Amino acid sequence: MDGFRLGSISGFEIRIDFSWFVIVFLILWSFSAGVFPQRFPGLATGTYLAMGTAGAVLFFTSLLAHELSHSVVARSRGIPVAGITLFIFGGLARTGAEASTPEDELVIAGVGPLCSVALGFLFHVLHQVGVVAGWPLPVTGVARYLGFLNFVLAGFNLLPGFPLDGGRLFRALAWKATGDLTRATRWASDGGRILGYTLVTLGVIQVLGGLVVGGLWLVFIGWFLRTAAVFSFQQHVLRGVLRGVEARRVMTPHPTTVSPGLSLEDLVEERFLRDPYQSYPVLDRYGVVGLVTLDQVKSTPRDRWAHTRVGDVMTTPPGLLVSPESSLVDILERMAETKSNRVMVMADGKLVGVISPSDVSRWIQREQMIADLKERPR
Repeated sequence: MDGFRLGSISGFEIRIDFSWFVIVFLILWSFSAGVFPQRFPGLATGTYLAMGTAGAVLFFTSLLAHELSHSVVARSRGIPVAGITLFIFGGLARTGAEASTPEDELVIAGVGPLCSVALGFLFHVLHQVGVVAGWPLPVTGVARYLGFLNFVLAGFNLLPGFPLDGGRLFRALAWKATGDLTRATRWASDGGRILGYTLVTLGVIQVLGGLVVGGLWLVFIGWFLRTAAVFSFQQHVLRGVLRGVEARRVMTPHPTTVSPGLSLEDLVEERFLRDPYQSYPVLDRYGVVGLVTLDQVKSTPRDRWAHTRVGDVMTTPPGLLVSPESSLVDILERMAETKSNRVMVMADGKLVGVISPSDVSRWIQREQMIADLKERPR
């Protein structure tokens, strides 16, 4: 779900998944050809199109505000947030860790629906003010409907199914009551799966009853929730496993290094075109001074490679440095926080290894193969 980068708000990178454009056009069509003509008949086609466009923009702005509220509170609680991705079913804050206490989980999960409720009241007030002030019907109509949609968004997110906000609130309460985060996550994920299957069933009933479009949407949303609930629990379990894994078990030892004075042209010719690596630690006579990646080279114009040194484009520590005893979960959080996708492992002031996403992937695959071997009958 990478998509492309839209921009940045308050330090949070905003990305748009390509699936997002599907829902944009569907909502624009729904608003322009269905919702607004039915609620406010007698207006021109161009007016309905303008209302639909404004409604779609404001609706996704509301979704973004909802996710930003989660991100701001999560960051204030010490949880790294890489950014927000908008996709076909809404938005998702890309956090580098889970909440460390039930109280943090309650606050982070609860602020999203509160934000939507606040936006609902805001649009409602705008509608009332507009009616009294004599604003045009298209303006007050869009404000009224956006208020309604934000209340619906808050209510839907409060349903007790993980990973919806309501499911996270339920998990926080169960975690507080039992002291067991994994058990609480399992219960909340089960709720998410049940909710997903319920929505799928209701959708099928609607399709059979002739409400094809609405029914299909319920089916898609329900199946998405079911899949997300299962994935979220698996991700939680994986985090628990990785927390006990130290960097020394995952790293690539004795990495090849380069000098900060090396030109990018020589770096490409002598390293990137010969070795299977996408990054190199940068060392001078005093020790590690940075990390240079293939992306950094690619972002430099080709005609400047001969005159640009590694030291001019490299990423510098200390955010890239970890110890051999660092847990893999902490390392993944560090990668998300620094946006480098690489860390260097240091012991007694010396470089002993590097860790990249491919190192993590290979370790997980190896552990899975070992687990499969242990389960084979003798």
